[in-house]
Amino acid sequence: MSSNVSLKRMLAPAGAMLVAAIAFLAGSMMPGRLPVASWPRVQAMSTLSDETFAVCTAPIDMSMEGFFMLDFETGDLTGGVLNPNTAKFMTTYRYNVLKDLGFKPGQVQNPRFLIVPGRASFGGNSGNRMAQSVLYVTDGSTGVTVAYGIPWSPQQSTAGKAAIAELIPLDIARPRGGGPRVP
Repeated sequence: MSSNVSLKRMLAPAGAMLVAAIAFLAGSMMPGRLPVASWPRVQAMSTLSDETFAVCTAPIDMSMEGFFMLDFETGDLTGGVLNPNTAKFMTTYRYNVLKDLGFKPGQVQNPRFLIVPGRASFGGNSGNRMAQSVLYVTDGSTGVTVAYGIPWSPQQSTAGKAAIAELIPLDIARPRGGGPRVP
C-alpha cells in the first residue's frame, strides 16, 4: 500500500506539468493570440561573486553579449565578446579599477567589490561608439562606485583579428562624502 502512495506522490507533479504544458500550447494556438515566435525577446544580465572574483554578463548590442570578470586581488577588470562565426573571444577588454576607487598601489587589503551591469544608450560619432551597457564597480567598504563604458563597434564582432580595448571610466559616485551624493 505504501508503494502505491509513494508512486502517486511521484506521478502527481509530472501529471500537473503535463496538463500545464497542454494548456499552454492550446492557449497559444487560439485565434487572436500571438504565436510564441512573435513574442518579444528578453535579454538578461547576470552577476555572481565569491571572495576573490566577481563576474557578470552585459548586452553589447542587439545580438551580442559580453562577459566581464573583476579580480579582487589585482583590481583587473577583464572581459570579452565572442565572435559569432568562430565562437572565440575576438574582442577583449582590460582595465585596473584600483586607482579609480581610491586605492593606492600595493595597499589593498581584503578588498570587497561588487560589479553590476546596466543598460545605456550613448550618442556620439562613429569614432567614439560605446556598447549598450555600462559596468558599475563598487568598493564594498566605502560605497565608491565607478561607471565604466565599453568601447564597441559592430564590425568588431566579425573582425578577422582579435582586438584589445580599454574600458573607459565615465563617472564616480562617492556616497560618503568627497563629491556629490548619490540620489
